[in-house]
Amino acid sequence: MTKLEQQAMLEAMKKEKEGNKGKFWSPPSTAEGTFPIRILPPLKKKEEVKFYFLHKVHWIDGSPYECLKQTLSDKNGKLHEAADCPVCSFVRKLYNTAERGSDEWKLAGELNAKQRRVSRVVVRGKDDETKPEFYEYGPTIYNILFHIMTETKFGIIVDAKEGRDFNIAKVGTGRRSKYDTSTPDPDKTQIFEDVESLKKVFESAMELDYNSLIEFPSYEEIERALNEKLGVVNSTPKAKSSLIPTGESNEEIDDEIDEEVAAGENDSEIDDILNEFTT
Repeated sequence: MTKLEQQAMLEAMKKEKEGNKGKFWSPPSTAEGTFPIRILPPLKKKEEVKFYFLHKVHWIDGSPYECLKQTLSDKNGKLHEAADCPVCSFVRKLYNTAERGSDEWKLAGELNAKQRRVSRVVVRGKDDETKPEFYEYGPTIYNILFHIMTETKFGIIVDAKEGRDFNIAKVGTGRRSKYDTSTPDPDKTQIFEDVESLKKVFESAMELDYNSLIEFPSYEEIERALNEKLGVVNSTPKAKSSLIPTGESNEEIDDEIDEEVAAGENDSEIDDILNEFTT
């Protein structure tokens, strides 16, 4: 075998072993601990205002389905206009008729659309930190970030130059995982100190389009999934959303003179990069 053929074989073996990891980075499901990330700021070149992308998902038997009652462009660039959603209709009916605290009331809460946010992040400790990944999270992480940036002296921790890494503190495993003790790093840092890495991470981030994650099911597909959940029809293969559940889906980073000159040039290059890519 040629070296190229050997490499192709090894890559195929790795992919088979890893299986489908989904489209998001997430802390290991079976491990507890602290997992530092750096949340990237909104990209000016993409005309973004927020550091996250918001969408709504119905969870049916552990599988995510994009709520039809939202206006978003999908992965093919097609605009989906908000439309009737059979799950939303069913949930509304349950809330109108069920007694609070009853099984029907709890079912409505289980099926109700959940807000999910997606950010581009640098995963600290990764082999190549300059390749950012999507991180999807629920209200616990978002509320922590909102509190940090609006009510504390930590400030705008997603700022590329004066921001901070964010330490995801995971307590418990699987669906029992909790993230409510996650905190920002005490020290302000630039995402990367060297110009090359800084430029590379933003060029890579430009390739991560939020809408590439979105795939809407048809009305019939999501209705079929709901009916299967309720035992109304026989089992039929489900058409899942392209968004894969994450760990948090079920909850609530020579000379002294020459060095000084280089530092000044480095700062200038860094400012140019940040002005080019970030808001």
